[in-house]
Amino acid sequence: MIDYHVHSNFSDGERSVFDIIDLAVEKGISRLAVTDHFDAYDESLKGREKTMAQLMEHFEQIREYAEEKRNQGNTIEVLCGIETCTGMDGRLRLPEGCEAACDIIITSPHYVEGKFSFCPGEYFLDEYWEAYKKKLLAMASGPGDVLGHPEGYLPIKPMLGEGTTYESRQQICREISQRYFDEAFIDALGERLAESGKAYELHGATGTPREWVAERLRDRGVVFSAGSDAHAVNILGKNERAMELIHRLGLKVWDGRKQN
Repeated sequence: MIDYHVHSNFSDGERSVFDIIDLAVEKGISRLAVTDHFDAYDESLKGREKTMAQLMEHFEQIREYAEEKRNQGNTIEVLCGIETCTGMDGRLRLPEGCEAACDIIITSPHYVEGKFSFCPGEYFLDEYWEAYKKKLLAMASGPGDVLGHPEGYLPIKPMLGEGTTYESRQQICREISQRYFDEAFIDALGERLAESGKAYELHGATGTPREWVAERLRDRGVVFSAGSDAHAVNILGKNERAMELIHRLGLKVWDGRKQN
Protein backbone atom coordinates (compact mmCIF):
# COMPACT_ATOMS: atom_id res chain seq x y z
CA MET A 1 0.00 0.00 0.00
CA ILE A 2 1.21 3.52 -0.77
CA ASP A 3 0.19 6.95 0.45
CA TYR A 4 2.10 9.86 -1.03
CA HIS A 5 0.12 12.72 0.55
CA VAL A 6 -0.14 12.99 4.34
CA HIS A 7 -0.10 15.92 6.78
CA SER A 8 1.23 16.06 10.33
CA ASN A 9 0.86 18.64 13.08
CA PHE A 10 3.90 20.39 11.63
CA SER A 11 1.31 22.15 9.48
CA ASP A 12 -2.42 21.44 9.85
CA GLY A 13 -2.56 17.70 10.54
CA GLU A 14 -3.83 16.37 13.85
CA ARG A 15 -0.97 14.06 14.85
CA SER A 16 2.82 13.99 15.08
CA VAL A 17 5.00 12.36 12.45
CA PHE A 18 5.87 9.67 15.00
CA ASP A 19 2.20 8.74 15.45
CA ILE A 20 1.65 8.80 11.68
CA ILE A 21 4.60 6.52 10.93
CA ASP A 22 3.56 4.12 13.70
CA LEU A 23 0.02 3.93 12.33
CA ALA A 24 1.27 3.55 8.76
CA VAL A 25 3.27 0.52 9.86
CA GLU A 26 0.17 -0.93 11.54
CA LYS A 27 -1.88 -0.37 8.38
CA GLY A 28 0.70 -2.06 6.18
CA ILE A 29 1.66 1.05 4.24
CA SER A 30 4.98 0.31 2.59
CA ARG A 31 5.65 3.75 1.06
CA LEU A 32 4.56 6.91 2.84
CA ALA A 33 5.17 10.57 2.05
CA VAL A 34 4.78 13.21 4.75
CA THR A 35 3.94 16.33 2.76
CA ASP A 36 3.11 19.20 5.07
CA HIS A 37 2.02 22.59 3.76
CA PHE A 38 4.90 24.98 3.15
CA ASP A 39 3.96 28.14 1.28
CA ALA A 40 4.75 31.69 2.36
CA TYR A 41 2.17 33.02 -0.13
CA ASP A 42 -0.82 31.06 1.19
CA GLU A 43 -3.07 33.32 3.28
CA SER A 44 -4.79 30.30 4.85
CA LEU A 45 -1.51 29.35 6.55
CA LYS A 46 -1.10 32.66 8.38
CA GLY A 47 -0.15 31.99 11.97
CA ARG A 48 1.26 28.56 11.13
CA GLU A 49 4.25 29.67 9.08
CA LYS A 50 7.42 27.62 9.38
CA THR A 51 11.02 28.56 8.59
CA MET A 52 13.41 26.64 6.41
CA ALA A 53 15.36 25.65 9.53
CA GLN A 54 12.21 24.22 11.10
CA LEU A 55 11.44 22.28 7.94
CA MET A 56 14.93 20.75 7.92
CA GLU A 57 14.55 19.72 11.56
CA HIS A 58 11.16 18.21 10.67
CA PHE A 59 12.72 16.18 7.86
CA GLU A 60 15.52 15.00 10.13
CA GLN A 61 12.99 13.73 12.69
CA ILE A 62 11.06 11.87 9.99
CA ARG A 63 14.13 10.22 8.53
CA GLU A 64 15.56 9.22 11.88
CA TYR A 65 12.28 7.70 13.07
CA ALA A 66 11.72 5.89 9.77
CA GLU A 67 15.20 4.41 10.05
CA GLU A 68 14.44 3.33 13.61
CA LYS A 69 11.30 1.52 12.43
CA ARG A 70 13.26 -0.25 9.68
CA ASN A 71 15.89 -1.31 12.20
CA GLN A 72 13.04 -2.98 14.09
CA GLY A 73 12.29 -5.10 11.05
CA ASN A 74 9.61 -2.99 9.39
CA THR A 75 9.77 -2.40 5.64
CA ILE A 76 8.27 1.07 5.49
CA GLU A 77 9.93 3.72 3.32
CA VAL A 78 9.11 7.33 4.21
CA LEU A 79 9.59 10.28 1.88
CA CYS A 80 10.02 13.82 3.19
CA GLY A 81 8.30 16.53 1.24
CA ILE A 82 5.92 19.44 1.08
CA GLU A 83 2.66 20.50 -0.47
CA THR A 84 2.81 24.00 -1.92
CA CYS A 85 1.13 26.22 -4.48
CA THR A 86 2.97 27.92 -7.32
CA GLY A 87 2.55 31.27 -9.00
CA MET A 88 0.36 31.65 -12.07
CA ASP A 89 3.42 30.77 -14.16
CA GLY A 90 3.72 27.36 -12.53
CA ARG A 91 7.04 28.14 -10.90
CA LEU A 92 7.93 27.19 -7.35
CA ARG A 93 8.38 29.98 -4.82
CA LEU A 94 10.48 28.33 -2.15
CA PRO A 95 13.51 29.28 -0.04
CA GLU A 96 16.92 28.41 -1.42
CA GLY A 97 17.76 24.77 -0.80
CA CYS A 98 14.17 23.69 -0.15
CA GLU A 99 13.56 21.94 -3.46
CA ALA A 100 16.79 19.94 -3.18
CA ALA A 101 15.97 18.89 0.39
CA CYS A 102 12.59 17.40 -0.55
CA ASP A 103 12.05 13.82 -1.72
CA ILE A 104 8.66 14.86 -3.09
CA ILE A 105 6.96 18.16 -3.90
CA ILE A 106 3.22 18.23 -4.46
CA THR A 107 2.07 21.39 -6.25
CA SER A 108 -1.61 21.96 -5.51
CA PRO A 109 -3.75 24.87 -6.81
CA HIS A 110 -4.91 26.12 -3.42
CA TYR A 111 -5.62 29.64 -4.64
CA VAL A 112 -5.79 31.70 -7.82
CA GLU A 113 -4.18 35.12 -8.05
CA GLY A 114 -6.19 37.97 -9.54
CA LYS A 115 -9.12 40.29 -8.88
CA PHE A 116 -12.51 38.63 -9.21
CA SER A 117 -16.04 39.76 -8.41
CA PHE A 118 -17.19 37.06 -6.02
CA CYS A 119 -20.79 36.74 -4.83
CA PRO A 120 -21.45 34.38 -1.91
CA GLY A 121 -23.15 31.24 -3.12
CA GLU A 122 -22.41 31.83 -6.80
CA TYR A 123 -19.86 29.25 -7.92
CA PHE A 124 -19.86 29.39 -11.71
CA LEU A 125 -17.69 32.42 -12.27
CA ASP A 126 -16.26 31.83 -15.73
CA GLU A 127 -13.36 34.27 -15.39
CA TYR A 128 -12.19 32.63 -12.17
CA TRP A 129 -12.30 29.06 -13.44
CA GLU A 130 -10.60 29.97 -16.69
CA ALA A 131 -7.79 31.47 -14.60
CA TYR A 132 -7.73 28.28 -12.51
CA LYS A 133 -7.39 26.17 -15.65
CA LYS A 134 -4.59 28.40 -16.92
CA LYS A 135 -2.76 27.96 -13.63
CA LEU A 136 -3.22 24.18 -13.70
CA LEU A 137 -1.72 23.98 -17.17
CA ALA A 138 1.28 26.02 -16.05
CA MET A 139 1.70 23.83 -12.96
CA ALA A 140 1.52 20.69 -15.10
CA SER A 141 4.49 21.94 -17.13
CA GLY A 142 6.39 23.31 -14.15
CA PRO A 143 8.66 21.82 -11.48
CA GLY A 144 7.51 19.47 -8.77
CA ASP A 145 6.63 15.79 -8.72
CA VAL A 146 2.86 15.58 -8.31
CA LEU A 147 -0.03 17.79 -9.40
CA GLY A 148 -2.24 17.70 -6.33
CA HIS A 149 -6.04 17.21 -6.38
CA PRO A 150 -6.92 19.17 -9.57
CA GLU A 151 -10.60 18.18 -9.25
CA GLY A 152 -10.82 17.90 -5.46
CA TYR A 153 -10.65 20.64 -2.83
CA LEU A 154 -11.12 23.31 -5.47
CA PRO A 155 -10.39 26.88 -4.28
CA ILE A 156 -14.03 27.83 -3.69
CA LYS A 157 -13.57 29.51 -0.31
CA PRO A 158 -13.83 33.10 -1.71
CA MET A 159 -17.31 32.33 -3.08
CA LEU A 160 -18.76 30.19 -0.29
CA GLY A 161 -22.24 30.98 0.95
CA GLU A 162 -23.48 30.39 4.48
CA GLY A 163 -24.24 27.01 5.96
CA THR A 164 -22.21 24.77 3.66
CA THR A 165 -21.09 21.35 4.84
CA TYR A 166 -18.13 19.26 3.77
CA GLU A 167 -20.45 17.12 1.66
CA SER A 168 -22.14 20.11 -0.01
CA ARG A 169 -18.76 21.68 -0.79
CA GLN A 170 -17.62 18.48 -2.45
CA GLN A 171 -20.80 18.40 -4.51
CA ILE A 172 -20.08 21.98 -5.60
CA CYS A 173 -16.59 20.91 -6.66
CA ARG A 174 -18.02 18.03 -8.68
CA GLU A 175 -20.44 20.35 -10.47
CA ILE A 176 -17.64 22.81 -11.24
CA SER A 177 -15.47 20.00 -12.62
CA GLN A 178 -18.27 18.79 -14.86
CA ARG A 179 -18.93 22.28 -16.16
CA TYR A 180 -15.40 23.54 -16.78
CA PHE A 181 -12.97 20.62 -17.06
CA ASP A 182 -14.01 19.15 -20.39
CA GLU A 183 -12.25 16.75 -22.74
CA ALA A 184 -10.31 19.47 -24.53
CA PHE A 185 -8.91 20.79 -21.25
CA ILE A 186 -8.04 17.31 -19.97
CA ASP A 187 -6.24 16.59 -23.24
CA ALA A 188 -4.21 19.79 -22.91
CA LEU A 189 -3.41 18.97 -19.29
CA GLY A 190 -2.40 15.44 -20.25
CA GLU A 191 -0.03 16.65 -22.94
CA ARG A 192 1.77 18.90 -20.48
CA LEU A 193 1.96 16.26 -17.77
CA ALA A 194 3.29 13.65 -20.18
CA GLU A 195 5.97 16.06 -21.35
CA SER A 196 7.07 17.13 -17.87
CA GLY A 197 6.81 13.66 -16.29
CA LYS A 198 4.80 15.09 -13.41
CA ALA A 199 2.27 12.75 -11.82
CA TYR A 200 -1.47 13.41 -11.55
CA GLU A 201 -2.87 12.72 -8.10
CA LEU A 202 -5.58 10.16 -7.46
CA HIS A 203 -6.99 11.91 -4.41
CA GLY A 204 -8.24 9.65 -1.65
CA ALA A 205 -10.07 12.20 0.47
CA THR A 206 -12.37 13.34 -2.36
CA GLY A 207 -12.39 10.31 -4.64
CA THR A 208 -11.23 12.37 -7.59
CA PRO A 209 -10.68 12.62 -10.51
CA ARG A 210 -13.60 11.31 -12.56
CA GLU A 211 -12.82 7.90 -14.02
CA TRP A 212 -12.93 9.04 -17.65
CA VAL A 213 -10.33 11.68 -16.78
CA ALA A 214 -7.93 9.01 -15.49
CA GLU A 215 -8.48 6.97 -18.65
CA ARG A 216 -7.90 9.92 -20.95
CA LEU A 217 -4.73 10.95 -19.12
CA ARG A 218 -3.50 7.35 -19.16
CA ASP A 219 -3.89 7.25 -22.92
CA ARG A 220 -1.54 10.23 -23.16
CA GLY A 221 1.16 8.57 -21.11
CA VAL A 222 0.55 10.35 -17.80
CA VAL A 223 1.73 8.72 -14.57
CA PHE A 224 -0.33 8.79 -11.38
CA SER A 225 0.26 9.21 -7.67
CA ALA A 226 -2.03 7.91 -4.91
CA GLY A 227 -2.47 10.19 -1.91
CA SER A 228 -5.06 10.22 0.85
CA ASP A 229 -4.40 13.86 1.82
CA ALA A 230 -4.91 12.70 5.38
CA HIS A 231 -5.04 15.46 7.96
CA ALA A 232 -6.82 13.15 10.40
CA VAL A 233 -5.42 9.68 10.92
CA ASN A 234 -8.76 7.99 10.28
CA ILE A 235 -8.21 8.45 6.52
CA LEU A 236 -4.50 7.62 6.48
CA GLY A 237 -4.02 5.20 3.60
CA LYS A 238 -7.51 5.87 2.23
CA ASN A 239 -6.52 5.05 -1.33
CA GLU A 240 -8.79 2.11 -2.07
CA ARG A 241 -10.38 3.81 -5.09
CA ALA A 242 -6.99 4.90 -6.38
CA MET A 243 -5.57 1.39 -6.17
CA GLU A 244 -8.68 -0.08 -7.79
CA LEU A 245 -8.36 2.34 -10.71
CA ILE A 246 -4.64 1.66 -11.00
CA HIS A 247 -5.19 -2.07 -11.35
CA ARG A 248 -8.39 -2.01 -13.42
CA LEU A 249 -7.33 0.72 -15.83
CA GLY A 250 -3.67 -0.23 -15.98
CA LEU A 251 -2.45 3.14 -14.76
CA LYS A 252 1.28 3.76 -14.45
CA VAL A 253 2.22 4.71 -10.90
CA TRP A 254 4.82 7.32 -9.97
CA ASP A 255 7.83 5.51 -8.51
CA GLY A 256 8.84 8.09 -5.93
CA ARG A 257 11.77 9.44 -7.91
CA LYS A 258 12.05 13.19 -8.29
CA GLN A 259 11.13 14.49 -11.74
CA ASN A 260 13.00 17.81 -11.52
